[in-house]
Amino acid sequence: MSASTAAAALAALTDDAPAWLPPVDHWEIARDGDHWKVSGQLDTVDGTLGEADAYRLLVPVADRFKRPLTDDGRLIRTELSYFGTPVSIWYLRPVLRWLVPEQCATCPTKLGDPGVAYVRLGDGSREAPVICVGCRDRMHAAWVLTQRAPLVAARRAVSELLLADTGVQRPLWRGCFTELGGAEYPNAIGPVCTSDEHDGDDPTVYVCCPDTVVEVEAPELGAYLVELLNADAEAGERS
Repeated sequence: MSASTAAAALAALTDDAPAWLPPVDHWEIARDGDHWKVSGQLDTVDGTLGEADAYRLLVPVADRFKRPLTDDGRLIRTELSYFGTPVSIWYLRPVLRWLVPEQCATCPTKLGDPGVAYVRLGDGSREAPVICVGCRDRMHAAWVLTQRAPLVAARRAVSELLLADTGVQRPLWRGCFTELGGAEYPNAIGPVCTSDEHDGDDPTVYVCCPDTVVEVEAPELGAYLVELLNADAEAGERS
């Protein structure tokens, strides 16, 4: 078979396209071993033609010529013979490129280094944030900690107590004194008093303050507990 024969078959396909021929984006003639072959790619409609549409267009052609429809994961194709010339009509699946940002979304780690492993969050979207495995592990450990049943139960019980005492489930906390002039550093922690008669800068516990006051021996421990409780409140942790 000569190139001119293949060209004549292509001219017959394009000049007076048969009704069974699906829209083709472009054609080409190439040598396949000792023969010439005509190939055509389905019109992708500016990249909007999907895999299901490709099957919908190619299956009737394969059935008409009693030829198999092949799919190797990259190319969906059917072959036929037109005026004695082998013809292939195919659909090439688009390549989905996954862009990796230069830096982890939650820390300064550079993701381009060969030894850095990373994961993409979300449901598989290319717009989802990418984080290093170290941050992933830390996030998972924090999630496991906050989801522990004893912690959830304890938070629920305290939320009910604080709601009754302060009117809110997660009040802000402060270091405070339970006695006037009794200590150099705050010897207790308690919810911030919201009474209009209480100066916000006065750390002393008065009768207007919430009853939930916890005395601590070490001021360092009290300061830590205040920061921890306030972080929990600001994060909106619920039981």
